[in-house]
Amino acid sequence: MKSYKYIIPVIIAGFLFIFSCREEELGSITKDSRIPATVSNVSIERLPGAVKLTYDLPKDDALSYIKAECVMNGVLREVKSSVYQNTLTVQGFPDTLLYEVKLYSVNRSELVNPEPVTVNVKPSNPPFQNVFKNLELVTDFGGATVSFENPDEADLAITIMNVDSLGFWTQGETLYTKKIDGYVSLHNMDTISTQFGVYIRDRWNNMTDTLTAVLKPMFEKQLNKEFFAPWILPTDEPSAYGWTLPMLWDNSMADGAGFHTNGSGWPQWITIDLGVTAKLSRFRYWQRQTWDCGYADRNVKKMEIWGSENPNPDGSWDDSWYFLTTVDSQKPSGLPIGQLSSEDVQMLNDGEEFKFSLDTPPARYIRFNILETWSGAKGAWFIMEIAFWGGEQN
Repeated sequence: MKSYKYIIPVIIAGFLFIFSCREEELGSITKDSRIPATVSNVSIERLPGAVKLTYDLPKDDALSYIKAECVMNGVLREVKSSVYQNTLTVQGFPDTLLYEVKLYSVNRSELVNPEPVTVNVKPSNPPFQNVFKNLELVTDFGGATVSFENPDEADLAITIMNVDSLGFWTQGETLYTKKIDGYVSLHNMDTISTQFGVYIRDRWNNMTDTLTAVLKPMFEKQLNKEFFAPWILPTDEPSAYGWTLPMLWDNSMADGAGFHTNGSGWPQWITIDLGVTAKLSRFRYWQRQTWDCGYADRNVKKMEIWGSENPNPDGSWDDSWYFLTTVDSQKPSGLPIGQLSSEDVQMLNDGEEFKFSLDTPPARYIRFNILETWSGAKGAWFIMEIAFWGGEQN
């Protein structure tokens, strides 16, 4: 039988040695008690909702970084900049008033110079306020629409709402976006005069006032998919893998229950019959999500929608077809392909919606002219489901 009486003391001694070494290492760390020098010659550049501060760094090897502090709406905001650069930008200002920014010098032991350099700053008008000034709230089919321009591509939440029958504001639809322009709408409402409102919030929870208007929605309903039918013309792209045209309106998002092609080159088009002649108000389509396809792979990114009341049976693009709108899919988050935010997933589940202008002529036959997929794949594309809204014509 083996004896372990000599091994155990060796193991214990080893642990003690390691522990003593670690203790010695920890004990060798010294705190830097030197107070770092402050910055000088601070210059201020006004930016939309922000200020950029440029300064001279002191020649002090005790300095680790510069910290800026500013109180906005009762909230202390803090920005840090390393010793390797001489600028920092303070963002999130809600207006163009005068603010006090304090610049603190901090050493490697987080010791802060108690005497900051203080500057008074006045930012330019913040992006969310600029967007708010140019909002346009107008009546629409089944509700109201607010269009916006966001030239700074700021991260914004734009909310449209209405007053209900009891006189209370109801939370309507919120669009989270950094798009350069766009719209957000409220639908499925009766054709009676209603008070609508819209406000904007930015990523720092700064909020605008509420723009209001009393508007009377125009009549709108979702077109009955039971009337939809394939209208296959000689130049149309054939289906592939058993994903046929009627699967575009079967109310199923199951994998394989959509339309798929496997051709080559662009453009490609398909034609359907709505079953009724309608003045269209909006269109929605759903992407394939399985196999990580959302905003990726052969999902359609860009296409044109054309209309006709009597298309040429030879499938040609003659005067029987007229342009209705362009569909250009945009990922809410702007993240690279393969990355999805919660807003991206919500949009995929809800479907991406596009409006027709109020002067769009009525149509019964619809031609989808596919121009681009999310992956750039040329010739193969898929859509899972479609829906149209508008008013049927007599």
